[in-house]
Amino acid sequence: MKLTSLFKYSVLVLAGVLVLGLSSCKTTRVATTSATAKPISTNKLIRNIENNAFDYKHLAIKKINCQFDNGKTKTSFKASILAEKDKRITVMLTKLNIPVGRLWLTPDSVKFINYIEKNYFLDDYSYLSSWLEMDLDFATVNSIISNNIFALRDEKESKDNSEYETRIDSGMYVLESFKKLKSTRRNQKDAGRRTNRKSPKLLSDSPVRQSIYIDPETYKLRKIKMEDKANSRNLNIDFSDFTPVEKQLYPGEIFLNFINPESNIQIRVKLAGFSMESENEVRFKVPEKYTQININ
Repeated sequence: MKLTSLFKYSVLVLAGVLVLGLSSCKTTRVATTSATAKPISTNKLIRNIENNAFDYKHLAIKKINCQFDNGKTKTSFKASILAEKDKRITVMLTKLNIPVGRLWLTPDSVKFINYIEKNYFLDDYSYLSSWLEMDLDFATVNSIISNNIFALRDEKESKDNSEYETRIDSGMYVLESFKKLKSTRRNQKDAGRRTNRKSPKLLSDSPVRQSIYIDPETYKLRKIKMEDKANSRNLNIDFSDFTPVEKQLYPGEIFLNFINPESNIQIRVKLAGFSMESENEVRFKVPEKYTQININ
């Protein structure tokens, strides 16, 4: 694998695990709730979701099995994650129990080592933002880890929830909104990367329909649907196999399907080895004779 592929797999792990949910190593599973969703105000629903957000100081997921399929390539790999709230996140990739790559995230840097190609790169969050087509920073990742999607809202703005509509579908609460796709912040380096990747230009200010399905008993995320008709992009995320984690619940299996004009990406993630104990930090240390490169 080349550095770019390994780096993208690391990002996909973050997307499939950190961005989309976490799991537990415990074997006790929680069945789908039989509770009936009753009419509730949008403000109260959002408060209940925020009150059930995940709070942690240290977090480790030691066994992550990922299956990746984009219609052309199928692959599976294993990973593990170590995180310390507000300080660091480390993603470790292995293939056949052999370390192949490591990704470090800190508030001001992104670092990656490719043990196969014997190279590494250092950057800020501009590459991740460019590749994911969204502004991304460490604070955003921390909010996502907390499984609190509403923590991503701009604190400078009023916490007016009028942009959301609440309805009931398939026994679950659904928060629905239409948001305009904003262009990510670009600098000259980002522009060069985009040109080299030959990615199609996205139509900015296009409305994106977002539907968030909430369990009526636990107020946990069960499903996310995002539809961007103008750019022919759809994202569907399903959470299942819920398990208790120190009196909280998280999905033990996550399925992601991202469809755009260029590809149909499917990622299935299963997780185990969940711990909230402090772990020894995996420090960023580049082996001798490794070459520093830039990702384009």
